[in-house]
Amino acid sequence: MKANIKIPVEIVFTPKWWNSHLGINFDKGFFFDPNRRVEDEMNMRYYLYERFHIEGLGEKEKIRKPVIGPIHLAAGYIIPQLFGCPIIYHKDGPPDILPLNISDEDALKLKVPDFKNMYPTNDIIQMMDILEKEYGYIEGDIDWSGVLNHALDIRGQQIFMDMYDDSKVAKHLFEVIYESILEFAKYIKKRTGSTSISVNRQTKNFDPPINLHSNCSVQMISNDMYEKHLLQYDIGLSKELQPYGIHHCGNNMDNVALGYSKVPNVSFFDVGYGSDIKKCRTYLKEAFFNLRLSPVKMLNDTKEQVKDDIYKMIEQNGGIDNMGLCCINMDEKTPDENIRAIYEVAKELRK
Repeated sequence: MKANIKIPVEIVFTPKWWNSHLGINFDKGFFFDPNRRVEDEMNMRYYLYERFHIEGLGEKEKIRKPVIGPIHLAAGYIIPQLFGCPIIYHKDGPPDILPLNISDEDALKLKVPDFKNMYPTNDIIQMMDILEKEYGYIEGDIDWSGVLNHALDIRGQQIFMDMYDDSKVAKHLFEVIYESILEFAKYIKKRTGSTSISVNRQTKNFDPPINLHSNCSVQMISNDMYEKHLLQYDIGLSKELQPYGIHHCGNNMDNVALGYSKVPNVSFFDVGYGSDIKKCRTYLKEAFFNLRLSPVKMLNDTKEQVKDDIYKMIEQNGGIDNMGLCCINMDEKTPDENIRAIYEVAKELRK
């Protein structure tokens, strides 16, 4: 599956960047108030263009759009709330998910929640209904994160011992989370046409958009553990949500590239900075690689060093075919010239 543009580029700033430069407040209203959703997203798009004047980054005019979920920050906070995880909102940070650390007994009692009639998804659905009635359509989506991510939110670090002991707790918890995110993602996709622009905007550069499963926590386990406990859920999601992609933001995607190669029909991978891209390519020859830059290096490096980093990653990829660039969660002190460097390299290479 090919992107709509050669070497697409996407960037995401931290909430602190937005709060410092634009005054956006990431309280509960930012996520749930329909008027705030439209107004804040419009101002964010306009500000990006006004600040950088880069084609494809933001919009040069203020246009009101019924965007249902935040597409300019990373925030997979919804599914854990269905299971009772408390959420803390901040004016200049993403929502914090407080883990439940539930017991074996409570874990085995968990069932797939009736999300249409439960908080917070019932509030989200109400917001969607309001916006659809006003605008005649809705767009965007809600970050549904991933199976192991949510298991950590609900069970805490005990989930790793559950996996090691091959306990029925891990199996039951993974099954319930898998069914929950699948139902929720399908519902959102039916209403807006996408599921994962809020996970990574790179997914919108494909037609139809990629459905992206967040495997952030997979960096913490071995390939054997992934294949034994989690591979089946990537296989199931790939069958149900096409076109399908896997997000691996850790610096070791090469450790599980073999396991990922056993998931059928994966067309997209988020490849975390520091991963051995060349090794990943040996297992995943046909997939699109979204090569992620380091937000820490983007903060501290010179423009020339940023460009050099990109060229090294492209060399590991084997060239510019079937790849894109992104950097997620850059903070408020990241130099603008380093942002421009990413787009300049892409523009140069397209020629």
